[in-house]
Amino acid sequence: MSTPDSPRTPLSGTDAPSADAGIPLAVVETKRGNLQLVWLIPLVAMLVGAWLVYKTWSEAGPGVVLTFKSAEGIEAGKTRIKHKEVEVGVVDSVTLSPDFTHVRVHAALVKGTELFLNSGAKFWVVRPRLSLRGISGLGTLVSGVHIEMEPGQGESQREFVGLESPPPLRVGAPGTRYILEAPTLGSLEVGAPIYYRDIQVGEVLGYELNKDKKGITLSIFVQAPYNALVRDSTHFWETSGVDLVVDASGFRLRSSSVTRLLVGGITFDTPESLESGTFAAENTRFPLYKSESAVTEGSYTHKLIFVLYFKGSVRGLSVGAPVEFRGIQVGKVTDIRLEYDFQETLFRIPVLVQIEPERVIEFSTSGVKTIRDDSPREFLETLVKRGMRAQLKTGSYLTGQLFVELDLHPGAPLNLVGGTQNLHPELPTIPTSLDEITASVTRFLDKIQSLPLEGIGKELHETLKGTNRTVNAPETMETIRAATATLTEARNLLKNLNLQVEPMANGVKGASGAATATLQQLEETLTKVDGLIGPKAPLHYGMVEAVRELAAAARSVRSLIDLLERKPESLLFGKEKEGVRR
Repeated sequence: MSTPDSPRTPLSGTDAPSADAGIPLAVVETKRGNLQLVWLIPLVAMLVGAWLVYKTWSEAGPGVVLTFKSAEGIEAGKTRIKHKEVEVGVVDSVTLSPDFTHVRVHAALVKGTELFLNSGAKFWVVRPRLSLRGISGLGTLVSGVHIEMEPGQGESQREFVGLESPPPLRVGAPGTRYILEAPTLGSLEVGAPIYYRDIQVGEVLGYELNKDKKGITLSIFVQAPYNALVRDSTHFWETSGVDLVVDASGFRLRSSSVTRLLVGGITFDTPESLESGTFAAENTRFPLYKSESAVTEGSYTHKLIFVLYFKGSVRGLSVGAPVEFRGIQVGKVTDIRLEYDFQETLFRIPVLVQIEPERVIEFSTSGVKTIRDDSPREFLETLVKRGMRAQLKTGSYLTGQLFVELDLHPGAPLNLVGGTQNLHPELPTIPTSLDEITASVTRFLDKIQSLPLEGIGKELHETLKGTNRTVNAPETMETIRAATATLTEARNLLKNLNLQVEPMANGVKGASGAATATLQQLEETLTKVDGLIGPKAPLHYGMVEAVRELAAAARSVRSLIDLLERKPESLLFGKEKEGVRR
């Protein structure tokens, strides 16, 4: 339908209506300048997409590349990156390196983690692990492995080399790091415990060769509050589960926990006299001693070197053997050599010993101090003049180990083998007890060999021959036969005498009985007349004396009877004298 003001467009051709129809003509009009609504939909979609792209770009975190030796358990799109069990990223892809030696893990982290991506950051795969320090990562048996992130400090970085095992120390742990220096690593490993009075207070973080490649540098960590016990004067030494020492004193065995036996450990302590020292700062360096006894030896700084010459064998003497003075160690053996003198055509054995004069103290009214702080060598030379000598002695008959004993031997000769040609001063020596016994036996044998044994043997042989002739002579045999006959006659005489003594003894016994009865009657008679005769009368006195004599006679008779019963031959030979037997 058209309006009066609309332009008209005539129709042509057969389609034009005829005029006779009376139908008005249609006019097509085009509207210009109006936007159609259909174009709003793609426009809104484009705006939403741009906004999503901007939001994704603005909220996206940094991307990192992690390098591992193996991609075991790592899956693209599934393996998460966590820090303290909080998800901070996800693995995008896993590819091999161009040289096929390792894998490259591409991961996207959440926004804000770029502040912690620096050279000190650490990444490692968390999976179940069984180590000497315990079991870790058991939760990954259910949830699967994940990559743990540990922030650090340093310059910004986007590529990292992943750790094959978790670091022994997490960031933020309270405590202090220290550096230990040792000639060898020994049985220590990463994670080896640090002990203070048998309480674990830290662990070994790592180790490496020092700059000159002649020792080991260990990094350790001591937890708080035990780090306050570490001072500048603290001593560190190695400990193990079993400590077996074989020396001149014999065997010494000390055992500890199984953990120390398997992974070793380090113990530290501070001398009580130095407890007031200053606290050790971060990364303070300490020497690591091999044992607790080595700590004591290392505390003596003043050392004197002397040379000893022993004429006999030194089998059983080894480097490190103690040097003692009356049972107190004052040093040790540092070297044993064998020298040959072409001019004298002989061998000699120089033994270098290290004397520590600080082990000996001098007591005076002004206090206690080490001996001769100004001139310890002169002090030892004075002792040598007074008879101090070195001698080898057996420390243990079980091990056969020898040690050097210093002691005063007044009157011992001063024999110096090396003279003034030695680089070190010489201490005189004396032979060992066994050498002295051997020398004495040798001298005795030499004296025996000097005797005219052949002449003595001949004379002894002649003497034995003469004795043999005398013994086997007819006169000697006749004398022996005559003596035998005499002894036989004497034996028969004694038998006859025994037969005669028994009747005689019976008669004596009867006489003694009669005498006893007479004495009893006499005593009864004296008792009756005692009232008539006073004790002071002469008759009373005489009768008492008679009774006494009769009693003595009776005793003599009894003694004679007893003697005849025991030794009837006494009638012929008389009574034996003391100490003489027939």
